[in-house]
Amino acid sequence: MAKVGLVAAIGIAGIVTLNWQKDPQPTPVTPVPMATAPRAPRATPTEDTALGNLTPEDIKFLNALSARMQQNRSAVATAEETQRLERLVVGGPGVAPVKGLLMGVYLRTANRDLQMGSFNSVDLALGRMKLLDDRNAEVHSFEAHVRVRQEDWAGALAAAQRYEAALGPATVNMSLTLAVALEKTGRRADAQEVLDRPVFDACAQPTGDDVNACLTAADLRRMMAAPTPASNPGPEPGTRTRAALSVDAAKEQIQSERFDIRFDGENQTGVARDVRFVLDRAYVRLADIYYERPVRKIPVVLHSQRDYFSATGAPWWSGGVYSSHNGAIQIPIRGLPSSLPREMEDTLVHELSHAFVDEMSGGHAGRMLQEGLAQYMEGKRIEEELGPSELRRLATGGRQNVMSFYMLSLAVTQALVQARGQGKVNDLLKAMKETGSEDGGYRKVFGQPGAVVQKDILETFWRRYS
Repeated sequence: MAKVGLVAAIGIAGIVTLNWQKDPQPTPVTPVPMATAPRAPRATPTEDTALGNLTPEDIKFLNALSARMQQNRSAVATAEETQRLERLVVGGPGVAPVKGLLMGVYLRTANRDLQMGSFNSVDLALGRMKLLDDRNAEVHSFEAHVRVRQEDWAGALAAAQRYEAALGPATVNMSLTLAVALEKTGRRADAQEVLDRPVFDACAQPTGDDVNACLTAADLRRMMAAPTPASNPGPEPGTRTRAALSVDAAKEQIQSERFDIRFDGENQTGVARDVRFVLDRAYVRLADIYYERPVRKIPVVLHSQRDYFSATGAPWWSGGVYSSHNGAIQIPIRGLPSSLPREMEDTLVHELSHAFVDEMSGGHAGRMLQEGLAQYMEGKRIEEELGPSELRRLATGGRQNVMSFYMLSLAVTQALVQARGQGKVNDLLKAMKETGSEDGGYRKVFGQPGAVVQKDILETFWRRYS
């Protein structure tokens, strides 16, 4: 079979052009976006679009950053510029083009890191993009390309399925990505069904990026038509590999049966021991809740505050990250405490829950379910997190920013656990691994697509609080 050479259909160079102004008179001037990245959802505010709480300084900053990145297709935003954009998005509903510009910045930076082979940075950037908009097909297209580069076929399969669930346009490249990932994970019959799609009719007269994809599709068909030797039956369905985590060799190390913890020198030894104790205790509790446990020792890296953001590329508000790609937990330690701050215990439980859910679902659990379960395992409950007026705003406003996404995730998952029971949620995660997709898991366990199940829960939430 020819080497898979898929071309990512991602408009990294396309950055939103804002050209905004604020009239010194009381009547605001409507922002006018000119373009977004190809095939990404377009931000098209109407005459009624407001500038929200943007100050003249904010608008000047947005215009300057947008213009610079539009004029120079290799330019990327600085860490300070990215954090300022994140604050504008997180701080309130904002304006759609601000969110679009931030997504363009994330994609541009992640693509640069991909070309440099900095896969850890790329993986964390993907997490930020999904938090910003996990329904953006462009993000899932980019992730599929990344996973193919890494030969992470289970990851490529999950990303390609999320791309289709987000209604990304049917292309030869993305359909081929899905077919290759299915074949590589032992689902040859499903791969053949994908190769029979009408989109491959374009291969009769391929053009542009389709040429290499069509040649690879032809090679894949020939390879699948040949009998598989008995001595090489192919991988077991659902087989996953994990990438190695790159860790600074200067970091100290302590271990337990379940965790490999790295930290910065003797001054963090006490904190590292506390982290090990909290994680071991949380592991026992989560192992009683979920059906399956992570199959290998979990890497944990403790960073100084500054080192954490530079090493992980996490957003400014992040208290920790879990990577499905390498199965590692990374946590910022503020200052030099002699013992673990109480609030960090909740963060460790949150990130460890991600590891359990990721293992059980085969990496197919969506962002809403992942974040909802992680918060639920911390002990959070939506009625305790928000007051009556905040619940009404959340119910009527929906998902306006990153923080409201977290609260909606908690509300949906809490309702799912309380109505169906943890056992049924475990069945759902297991079914996701067995069917190879999040939607397949929902259909198998609940008889409905995941979007329908979540929509029913949200409608009840809206009726209750709005």
